[in-house]
Amino acid sequence: MRSAFLFYLGALALSTTVEAIHKIPLYQKRTNQPEFISAPAQPVQNGMMGAVIEVGNPPQELTLALDTSTGFSWIRGTQCVNENCLDRKSYDASRSTTVVTVGKKFTMDYGRGIAYTTLCLDTFRYAGLTVENMPFGNAYRMERFDKGFDGFLGLGRNIDLNSVQEHYAKRDIPDSGFVPNAYQQSYGMGSSQFAMYTTSSQSGFSQTTASNSTPSTGVASGGWGTISKRHTNDDTPAGYLVLGGVDTDAIQGKLYYVKAAENDGSGNWAVPVRHAKFLHNLCFKVSKHAKAVLSSSTDVIGLPNKQADEFEKHWYAVYDEPDNTYKIPCCLMDRLTSFQIQLGNITATVPPHYWSYPRETDTCCDMCRTHIGRSGSDSDYVLGFSFTNAFYTQFDIEKDRIGLAIKKHHKHDGLELQCNLDYFVDL
Repeated sequence: MRSAFLFYLGALALSTTVEAIHKIPLYQKRTNQPEFISAPAQPVQNGMMGAVIEVGNPPQELTLALDTSTGFSWIRGTQCVNENCLDRKSYDASRSTTVVTVGKKFTMDYGRGIAYTTLCLDTFRYAGLTVENMPFGNAYRMERFDKGFDGFLGLGRNIDLNSVQEHYAKRDIPDSGFVPNAYQQSYGMGSSQFAMYTTSSQSGFSQTTASNSTPSTGVASGGWGTISKRHTNDDTPAGYLVLGGVDTDAIQGKLYYVKAAENDGSGNWAVPVRHAKFLHNLCFKVSKHAKAVLSSSTDVIGLPNKQADEFEKHWYAVYDEPDNTYKIPCCLMDRLTSFQIQLGNITATVPPHYWSYPRETDTCCDMCRTHIGRSGSDSDYVLGFSFTNAFYTQFDIEKDRIGLAIKKHHKHDGLELQCNLDYFVDL
């Protein structure tokens, strides 16, 4: 789903630990396919990471997209029968002996996709971790979501669901975030931090790193996990979700981190933005209090409204509103320059091949796609997985910070991280 998410995603984290880390292989969902798979790098409509979660007692197996843009989880329920609900597995509350229906409806609006849900509590099992009374939305209607998953697993910061519960609810609703709940309830996690990284340097998933090396395997004692379904004979994961620490074998050089913006209740991960530009041609005026939301559930690098207009004018671009991305004349693609953004004290430079798809054409009238779109905000940015998949990204819930690092075995191609202050973790 390419959406201009207005979630102000808080900058997350990195902190090394020698305690148990769970490293879980993840597989790509090919567009319009019903499951996540391991696939060669290719332009895809939706490259979100996914995981198989067991919900309820007895367990019901469901594939959930991993979503850092909010701490709210939801699953398609059996009452969800409109067109967008079809061709997905559903959670059947009547089959679970441990479900608690809170009695309050909750709507999660992602800008394009929207899920209408009823709040429930039930048991979640993932990668050997068990979370009891996990709050989530039992969706009775879905609109404008891509196929390939049965719901979202919220990896953002906590949302206070007690503010929306009915007065007759019998208990307080627990914190909404999966990772803090897993850390508090399960043995084996060394901390409440987590990381996501792909085995490719590209925005989409690939089976190899840029240098054709195999993905790292030495996480720390206790690294293990479950594997999502796939349709190929190649078992190479598209990426990893690391729970409970830092996968030092996956990082090259330094792990830079920046303090997250205060959680405004949305549960997202947002970091302050100091500067933003496309090198040598577009330098933007950044709002004093601008933030960037890091979102694993969109591919879009969303620019604030006026900056998006500048990009459109400069590159003779055409805006694809349903996709929330810009297309530019293919004959101009080789003139694109790196996108550079300063997040707190970290400056990230991302070359065009991470967020554009050039192709040879016979005429300049042909248009080529980019991952540049609109955030829908006058001041704030959205950094989707065309940005975050380029890096190893660490989220630290306890310390409210986010970390970025270059992935191990990365072959130099212009992707860079720089820190204006001596504020990093050497690994």
